[in-house]
Amino acid sequence: MPEIVRARRTNCGFLFIGCRFDDQMLRLYARQIMKRSKGPYFALVEPEGLTRNELRFFETEAITPLAVSPAKFAERLAELA
Repeated sequence: MPEIVRARRTNCGFLFIGCRFDDQMLRLYARQIMKRSKGPYFALVEPEGLTRNELRFFETEAITPLAVSPAKFAERLAELA
């Protein structure tokens, strides 16, 4: 990974858009992405249908779930542009 990318992500967080964390491999991958970043972390999620494991993952990793669908979020962004 280029040094400039490492430096930038050290002081940044992540916004997960359209990601589900209902599988252990997906949660492991997300942990690796977040590993050397400071945070904060957010996830755009559908308000209903989250699994118990996803909710536990959000709590454990200090990810704030934002209950809005990615499609609605994209609509709002388009309105702001």
